[in-house]
Amino acid sequence: MQLYIHLPFCKSKCRYCDFNSFARHDDKAILQYLTTLNKEIALASVAYKNAKIDTVYIGGGTPSLLDTEMISPLLENVAKSFDLSNVKEWSIECNPESLDEKKLALYKRVGINRISLGVQSLSDDNLKAVGRIHNAKVALEKVKLARQYFDNVSADLIVGLPYDDEKSVREEILTLAPLVSHLSMYELIVEDGTPLKKMVEDGKIVLPDDDQTQALFDVAYQTAKECGFDRYEVSNFAKDGKISHHNFGYWTREEYLGFGAGAHSLVKSFDGVNLLKNEKRFANFCSIQRYQNAVNYASSYEQIERETTEILTDDDVKYENVMLGLRTTVGIECKHMPAIPQKLKCFFEQKGDRIALNYSGMSVMNSILTEII
Repeated sequence: MQLYIHLPFCKSKCRYCDFNSFARHDDKAILQYLTTLNKEIALASVAYKNAKIDTVYIGGGTPSLLDTEMISPLLENVAKSFDLSNVKEWSIECNPESLDEKKLALYKRVGINRISLGVQSLSDDNLKAVGRIHNAKVALEKVKLARQYFDNVSADLIVGLPYDDEKSVREEILTLAPLVSHLSMYELIVEDGTPLKKMVEDGKIVLPDDDQTQALFDVAYQTAKECGFDRYEVSNFAKDGKISHHNFGYWTREEYLGFGAGAHSLVKSFDGVNLLKNEKRFANFCSIQRYQNAVNYASSYEQIERETTEILTDDDVKYENVMLGLRTTVGIECKHMPAIPQKLKCFFEQKGDRIALNYSGMSVMNSILTEII
C-alpha cells in the first residue's frame, strides 16, 4: 500500500495552477490543518494496522513552505503510525525558494529519501511570466544543495512556456542532467479558471502553438535520452533506474490512502485468501474547512465523511487498466487490450505479451484513448 499526504499551502499561487492549493494562510490555520491531518493518519493507522507501506509521498501545495517545527511532528507521526520498515521510497515536493539545509537535514533524519523540486524552467523570463517566485540561479543552487543530502533528486520542467525555444529547452536539460536522477517534463496546459487562461485570452501572454510545443518536447525528449534518461511514462524520465515508484504505483493501480484536503484513495477488499471482493475510490473534501469538519467529527476512519465515494465495476477496472497502463512504456497485457482500429496500429508496439504506445503514440495519447476506450 502507498500513502499520499497533501499539504495545500503555498506562498503564492502560480498562474497556471489548478491544483487544490491555497496561498499561505497564517500559522494558526496551518497548525489547525496539521492537527486534523495527524488525526486522519492516526484513524487510518487503526483501520489499516496490518498494512505494509511501499511508498510515501508528501505533495501540495508546497510542503517545503512549512518550517521544521511545523512539519516535524507530522513526519514523525507518519513513521510512528504505519509500518515503514519496507518502504522503498519516501518523497517530498519542494520549491527552490523555500528549501534550506535545516529542512533537508530533517527530511533525511526522519527517513525521506527522495526530493522532487519544482524547477519548472531555467529562464527567468518564463518563471516571471507564469508567476513562479524563484529565479533560475536559486533553482540551480537548491538542486545542488539537495544533492548534498540525497542521491535521488527529481526536477519538474514545463515545456511550452512563453519564452521557450529549442535551444533554451535543450540547454535546460543539459544543465540539469548531471544534477538529478529523474525528470518530470510536462507540456504546459492552460486550464480553465486560471489567471494564465485569462492572460492568454487577453493577449498579455503568447504561448507556442500545439505544433511548436510538440517540437519543443521532441527536443527535450531527445536531449534527455542523450543524457542517459529513459522514458518510462508519458511525462517522466529516469536515470539509473530511479523511477518514481509512488507515481508508478498509481499507473499500475496499487492501493493507496490519501490524507488531507482533496486527497484521493483506492482500496481493495478481499474475501478469503487473495480473492478480490471489490475496489473502492473515495476523495476527501477539497475545502479545508469541510475536510477538517469531516475528520474532527469522526471517531473512526470509516466514519469520515467523503466528498465522493465509488465502488468500481468490472468495466471501471478494465477501463482504468487500459487508460493508466498505456501511459507507461511497459504498457498492458495484450489480452486486456481493446480492439485497435487499423488506422491507429502504427502508434503501438508489441513487447512479448504486452502492448504499449510508441513515441508517436505517446504524443497523441489522449486522442487514441478516446477512440479505443
